[in-house]
Parts: sequence; structure tokens; C-alpha cells
Amino acid sequence: MNRLRFPQLLATIALFISVACSYESALGQTASRKLPSAEKVIDNYLKAVGGKKATAAIRDSTYDFTIYLNDQQFGTALVHTKAPGSERWEMTFGNGQIISATNSGSAWERGLNGQLRTLTGGEAAAAKLRGLLNASRLVNIKKSNVLARVISLGDVASEPAYIVEFSTRSGARLQYYFSVKTGLITKITDDVRKSRILFDDYKRNKGILEPQKIRMNLDQGEIVLHLQSVSYDTGVAARIFDPPPATETLDVVSLLREVGKNQDALEQRVSEYAFRQKETDRTIDSKGVVKKETVKVYEVFPIPNREAVLKLVSENGVELSGERAAKEEKRVIEELEKAEREREKDRLEAERKKAEQAKKQAANKEEDDPDISQFLRACEFVSPRREQFNGRDAIVFDFRPRPGFHPSNRSESLIAKLVGVVWIDPVDKQVMRLEARLAEGFKIAGGLLVSLRPGAALAMEQTRMIEGVWLPRFAQVNLSVKVLLFGGGDFNKTIEWTDYRHFSGDVNDYKLDSPKTEEKKP
Repeated sequence: MNRLRFPQLLATIALFISVACSYESALGQTASRKLPSAEKVIDNYLKAVGGKKATAAIRDSTYDFTIYLNDQQFGTALVHTKAPGSERWEMTFGNGQIISATNSGSAWERGLNGQLRTLTGGEAAAAKLRGLLNASRLVNIKKSNVLARVISLGDVASEPAYIVEFSTRSGARLQYYFSVKTGLITKITDDVRKSRILFDDYKRNKGILEPQKIRMNLDQGEIVLHLQSVSYDTGVAARIFDPPPATETLDVVSLLREVGKNQDALEQRVSEYAFRQKETDRTIDSKGVVKKETVKVYEVFPIPNREAVLKLVSENGVELSGERAAKEEKRVIEELEKAEREREKDRLEAERKKAEQAKKQAANKEEDDPDISQFLRACEFVSPRREQFNGRDAIVFDFRPRPGFHPSNRSESLIAKLVGVVWIDPVDKQVMRLEARLAEGFKIAGGLLVSLRPGAALAMEQTRMIEGVWLPRFAQVNLSVKVLLFGGGDFNKTIEWTDYRHFSGDVNDYKLDSPKTEEKKP
């Protein structure tokens, strides 16, 4: 098994490089209406609110609202946005305050109970997408690798509207309703967070149309936000979108160094486990629609000092049987027998490589693992904090490119373009979860060979076994790639690891099941 080391996990992104609906018109027409492109709908919106040039010139904004519930004043809200993708909400009520924010690396919230939580998965992806769309005001969203398509013609309060779905390769999807009559946004829906936001009563502020009334659903019921004031380009500080750090001092650099040293010891035990590996590959078109999906399930037999042996079990939900299954089992047995014959050779080669790495490390006067050293040089660590993750204590921090850093090799060039979040178990000194995303495009040979577009992302998690060993649980990679001068595509790969079984690590421990035979048809 290839051990998911940290921060080699970050380099995984580079390795993966090589790798019409319509409704009847709401006006009563019987003929179907041809839907416009998403680009046309967005252009009409930008013209309606004040023009693309004027809208694009806004770098930050601050909104002050009064909140009403059942026609009674219920609280206040302060909203900040900062291009290209940061947003912060502060909603103050009689019983406390809810704060939520997104930036280029993370999405977080602090509830009425005062507990801080860094969002993950679909919830985080949706929050980041909404923050990006709001902060950018839909200007040049393609540069951020956001996909858009008109999915249907709907209505809001009997007013016809084009429904545009915005999405990212990470799976986030939001539906924006644009009035056919005015071009303005009338509603936003988020299926993941089951939220609905309605916009009404647009008025101009310094030439820009802004909704004076916003209705949204919360746990307490539907609340109405009345706009009191809005200001632009006041120099909103980027740091307000970062999660609040812990009140205590948390030494992230020392923690990462311990993680690096701890990896080698635990890696020796990884080959003691066999497991099941499910790989899902999706190809996505320019509108965010899945064109093709392939699912393969493997039984994996790790071997010390060599690549794991994978046995294909099923493909697209159909288990292998008959001649194909027999051939697969024969191949696996031959690989296991070869590994047993070459065990001593593999051990000596592993020791040689380890000694060579130690020599190189000493020559460079580095005490850390080389990959850890690159990460420490290229990145700065933001808002270290304590949270709960999967029922365990965790130290969480954001990372982003260190200002003024000049990379000396391709690996450092890639790391220096990444933003993300890391969750670390403070007791076992192991990475619990990692999220990383390219804030800028990454090119090889000036883009002649490969161009990796902004938004390419990696997420992974590890799980703790009873024996104290941390093993991978899942990993997901989303890429938008251009290869050579001939074009490229969008790819999504998810790997899930389950059914870990503990062995001694000897090849002879592995017992293969007999292949299934094809059932005779009556």
C-alpha cells in the first residue's frame, strides 16, 4: 500500500496530472422557450445591477441589516465581503451571536454556544462557493473554475426566472434564480444546507442595485433582513475572514515536526493490514455534468518494502466471475509469490534508500523530513485552534503561501500555490484530515506540457484503529487539466478504504477466496 504521508499528500495533486431542458412559458405560451446560456444570463444581471465595469471595481463591501422575525425586531446582522472569495456574517440576537465566514482556504462558524467548528465535505464546499459568488459579484467566475449552466425556467412569486446552477469540481452546487423581466437575482437555494434566500426591493447605492429586503430560513423560522446601509471599498481587512485562533499558544511548527518523525514508525505497521479499496472515477463536462462514472473495488494486500498487490473484485457493481476472475486470481498469486522470493532483496533496497535519504538530509543540514521542510518553508500557518473532530480532540489550522517565498524547485512551486486546512490529533501526532486547493494555476514547461487550473483540490481523512495505527479512510481529488496543446478535461477521483484486517505482514498470511463461477442460464 502506498502510505499517504504528510505533507506528501499535497504532492498527490501533481501526480494526478498525468493521469436541454425547457418549461412551458409561465406567461401561458404553449411553445417551449429556448433557454439562454448561463453566460448570457450573468451578463444581463451585471448590466442590470450597474454594469460589469462598475461591479468589478468593487473590492470589498460592508452591509448593515436589521433582522425581523414575525414582524418584530429580532436582531442585527453585519456582512463583509472581499474579492475574490471571502465573506463573513455576524448575526446578533438577544441570546447570543452566530458568526460564519469563508476565505480561500476554509469555511467556519461559531454558534450560539460559542463553539468553533471548521466545516468539511459538502457543507464546506457549498459555503465556499456561495462566498466566492457573493464576493466576486459573479464577475469572471470562470477564472475561479466555477461552472455554470441554465437548468430550467422556474418562477418566484409568479415571476418567471432562469435557474442557473453554479458548481465546482468538489461537488458544491447552488441554484440562483434570475428574473426574466429584470435580470436580477430573486432567490438562491442550497440543497446541502437546505437553505433558501429570497431577494426583493432593489434600490441603487452609488450606482449599484442592492436588495433592500432579504428573507432566509433559520432554525427559529423565516427571518427578514432589512438593509440599513452599505459601503464599498473601505479596506476591509483580510484577517477578519480567518477563524479565531485559540487563546492559548499552539506551536504548529513543532507539532508538524513531530508528525513527520512519527510517520516512519507507524509506516512500518501499515503493511500488517489487508483491506478493501473502492475507486470511483468521474469525468465532468464544462457545465459540471458527470459524463462518465467508473467504479472499481479491489482487495488490497500490502507487502513490506514494495507496492501493494491489488485484486480486482468488482466493476461498476458487478462482481468478477468465471474466466476473468480466475485470471485475476492467478495474477495476484504470481505477484505474491514473486514478492516472497524477493523479500530480502526488497529489504536491502529499502535500507539503502533510507540511508541515502538520511545522508542527503544531513548534507542539507535539515533535521526534518525533506517534505516537511518544504512545507514549513513555503507556507504560513493561520489561526491554530482546538476543535472536536469525529469525537476526538483536534488541533486545526489553515495554511496558505508564505508572503515573499521564492520556490527553488517544482515541488515547492506547487506547495507555494496551495491553501487549505489540516486537522491533527494532538496525542497520536497524526493527520486526521487534510484539505488543499490550488489558489492559482500550476504549469509544467510553461503550460506546454500540462496546465492545472485554479480550484484543483485534494481532501483526505485517516481513521484510528484499535491498535493505535492511523490508516486512510478516504481521499478525493478534483482536477481541471489541460494536457499539451490539445485540450484536457475535468476529473474527479474518490478512493475509499474499508474492511481493514490485521495480519502479521507475511505474504503467506494472505488467503485468497476462490473465484466465483458463472451461473448457468436455464
